[in-house]
Amino acid sequence: MSDHQRCRLSVSGDELELSGPPGALRALGGLLRRHVERVEVTITGGTVAQEVTAGPLLIGLRDRTMLRVSGGREYLDILWDALDGVAEQAETADSRGVNRHQHIEYFPGDDFRSPDSVPLVIVADWPDDPVRTMP
Repeated sequence: MSDHQRCRLSVSGDELELSGPPGALRALGGLLRRHVERVEVTITGGTVAQEVTAGPLLIGLRDRTMLRVSGGREYLDILWDALDGVAEQAETADSRGVNRHQHIEYFPGDDFRSPDSVPLVIVADWPDDPVRTMP
């Protein structure tokens, strides 16, 4: 199994969660960053489909198993940086009370994310800890 495939997509109601070990989150971010056209990446629990377009970051869900992201590279960078940043936070944290995570969602007046986006939470597993799943 490739590192990025250890990432997991979980859907609970309207909540989307993309989680995994730090190395897997980094591998997924790097893979998505390298593509300049449309790409689909298989992960545990589904697929991440990315399309480089014009405009702000748009996050959506199709058939409860496909996380769809699109936007200009400067806006997709929000997702790629979140994957790297959450991984870094998990690896360097002194306290393990709460899994390191980052929310990506639209707020009124935000020019970087589309108002049609679905909120997404990126979550890093603690290195060497068992996998946790969303209830």
